[in-house]
Order: sequence, then C-alpha cells, then structure tokens
Amino acid sequence: MQAAEKLGYVPNASAQALARSSSGLLGVVIQDLEDPYFSAVAAGFQEAAGGQGQLVLMAQTSRDADLTIVALGGLNAQRVDGVLMVGSLDLSAEQRAVFSDQLTRVEARGGQVVTVGQSYGIGRTVYPADRDGGRAIGQAAIAGGYQRFALLDDVTRAPSAVDRAAGFAAAIEESGGRIEYHVPAPVTAAGGRVAGDALVRHLEEHPGGPMCFFAMTDAVAVAAMGRALHAGIRVPDELGVVGFDGIAAGRDIAPSLTTFDLPLRDIGRRAFELVHHPEDADLPETWEVREDTITIPGRLWQGGSTMH
Repeated sequence: MQAAEKLGYVPNASAQALARSSSGLLGVVIQDLEDPYFSAVAAGFQEAAGGQGQLVLMAQTSRDADLTIVALGGLNAQRVDGVLMVGSLDLSAEQRAVFSDQLTRVEARGGQVVTVGQSYGIGRTVYPADRDGGRAIGQAAIAGGYQRFALLDDVTRAPSAVDRAAGFAAAIEESGGRIEYHVPAPVTAAGGRVAGDALVRHLEEHPGGPMCFFAMTDAVAVAAMGRALHAGIRVPDELGVVGFDGIAAGRDIAPSLTTFDLPLRDIGRRAFELVHHPEDADLPETWEVREDTITIPGRLWQGGSTMH
C-alpha cells in the first residue's frame, strides 16, 4: 500500500470491469445541452449519482436518432451498469428496433434502463403529463381572454411535442376557437428565435386583437419572446407567450414566463434511484405508477405577465 501510494498507482478500471462484468459507470443520453430542460434533468441525475459515489458518462446527441444509436453503442462498449435516456424522437421502425436492441444489451448485463418522454419497450418510462399540460395551457389562454392563438409546429415531430400540441389544440377547439397560426420551427432555442421573427411578421401583416402563442418549451418561449420584445411587440398586451417545462431562466426574465411547471431536477434524482436501486426507489405519491410506466403531473405556473 505504501508503494502504491508512493508510485501513484490506481486500479485499472477496464480490467476490473472485465473481471466482474460491471464497470460501476452509468450512462445518460440527452438531446441538447443548450436546452435547460435536458440539463436540469441530467444535473439531478448527476447529483444523486455523485452522492452514491457513481460516475456518469454523458452523451449529447443533438436530437439526431443516428447519433443516439452511436451513443448507445459507445455506452455498451463501456459496459455501463444502467442508462437514462431523456427526450423523444420521431423514429423509423428500423431505428426503433436498433434502440431496443442496444437497451436490451444493458438489461442483459443486469443493468437498468429508464427513459424520460418516450418508451422503447425496455425498462421503465417516465412521462411528463404532456397532453394534459397542453390542455391546461389552452384553457388558461382562453380564461385570459385571448381569441387568437398561435402554436409551434415542431418540424421534427417529437412525440412529446405532438402530445403537447394536441392537448392545447383540443382545449382551443372545445371553446369554439381555432389555431390561427402554426409556426414551423424545431423545438430549440434557435427555433424559438425563428418563431419569434415569424410571429412579429404575422402580427404586422394581420393586425387585430392580442394573440397567445404556445411555444411548446420554455427555451423556445424565452427566445421567441426576446425577439418579439426587441421588435417592439408588447407582452402580453399584443402577444401572450406560454412555455412548458419550468426552467429557472423562465422565472428570471422580465416579464417572468407563464409555463407548465415540471420538477425537472427531481425527475433526474428519481431516475437515478430507478436505475441504481429500482426495488427501493422512493417516488412521490403524486406520481402515477402503472407497471413500467410512471406519469408525472405538473402545474400551471402564472409567471408574471407573459399571459393575461
């Protein structure tokens, strides 16, 4: 031991992993580090893992299915003991089969798989209440007196975005209204800037009463609102803006963002429990557990004044 300390010797982790068929590593796959939704969930997972002395390998895949497949293959090559995947993707049947195969390899080593937002038929899936949240936002917009509505049309067709849009549109249609403007853009901060410019042009070309825009995520909402404010659009008098997620930046901006609030860091912490010791995972009573599916409720957070 004295010689090891003097020489700075450390065990060969790769050799240990081969010897015991366990690396002691966990994998996290997220789509976009720039988006605080993903980074908040990942941070909660990392904090919980660090508290248990576990190391985490993290991969960002830029919302690209093929890059995600490469990331999963790399994590399997490292013989990770469990995987958390955050986000949803519009996948072909072939891509979905490859995803399932890579995740099955984790389980075959005795590891646990947890996904947030989309199921691949492997492990446990945590679902934010996307459709119900979209509906709650639509109802709040109607209660705020808006009669004109705009909705981000996610060009990537991510399942979570599709569900949020469906819930919002259902609430508007049930009130006798309609979506006046579908804004095509990706669900990213850059997409939010594109959407903000498009909304400014639409309001200039189609004057009338105030319009409410459901941005699908807080990152999109913050970026779109920034572009609108720079163009002289008054929020919420001319343009109401509503997000979805509950990121910290939405509370810090002025006016603070109205959103559908989710416990993002807690999702990450609980996901670590489901990966690390699934039989003893301590989940809140408000989380609805049905076999391998866990649904997380959220709440409408009336930020400050981004919506009447």
